[in-house]
Amino acid sequence: MRAVPPAPPAPPQDTARGELHAAQLMAASLFARQAGKEDMQKMDHIFADLEVKYPNDVAIVNGRAEFLWETEEHARAVEKWRAAEKLDPKFGPVLDHLAEVALGLGEVKKAADYFARAVHSTPNDAAYHFGYANVLFLFRHDLHDAGHPDSDSLIDESLKHFAEAARLEPLNADYARAFAETFYAIPKPDWNEALKAWRHLYDISTQKDFALLNLARVYLNLGNKPEARASLTEIQDPKFDRLKTRLRERIESE
Repeated sequence: MRAVPPAPPAPPQDTARGELHAAQLMAASLFARQAGKEDMQKMDHIFADLEVKYPNDVAIVNGRAEFLWETEEHARAVEKWRAAEKLDPKFGPVLDHLAEVALGLGEVKKAADYFARAVHSTPNDAAYHFGYANVLFLFRHDLHDAGHPDSDSLIDESLKHFAEAARLEPLNADYARAFAETFYAIPKPDWNEALKAWRHLYDISTQKDFALLNLARVYLNLGNKPEARASLTEIQDPKFDRLKTRLRERIESE
């Protein structure tokens, strides 16, 4: 078994990152013990002092915004995130937060734009790809534009970002499942690629029977009835019995 890599060392405390890290640890401790309003206000003053000391540090502004959001001061948090965006329009965490805020307000086009900017700013962050893919898929009827003139093109785009999220974090079962399931929504799916996606989910997930059921579906779509039957035979959980029966009927009738 591969050893778990050691956690990265904390930044030096006499730097902006070090002081921010220390403040975030203090805040986490307050949240853990459910500290009262007075303690939270003192903590906010600590973040405010950091902002004064490092007025152009976008990570510190973001850190304070995250703290404010957690203390239910959402309006102040959003104000800080917008200020942070002006400091650095390409800072991924801020763009990601603003995307979630826009989504919560039902502003799906604005949310998609923020998620797209987050992806472009930090292309190696799987969570940004996953968030963007979800918005594109869920709101594919509302996000048509010059580059995506119809819903099918948005599904194709979402598949690319689900795939990238799964590639960047290959052991994340949520990302792998979302990627695999998206093939069912594509008008002309590549079932061989879908097969790879479901096999990967089977390899990494604890939900083996769910993956096997879908492997049977994909094998059937590929015309490989022996493998479809073999996949169904391996399923143990009785909650899948009805679906197994329906798939067996399809195998024998098609």
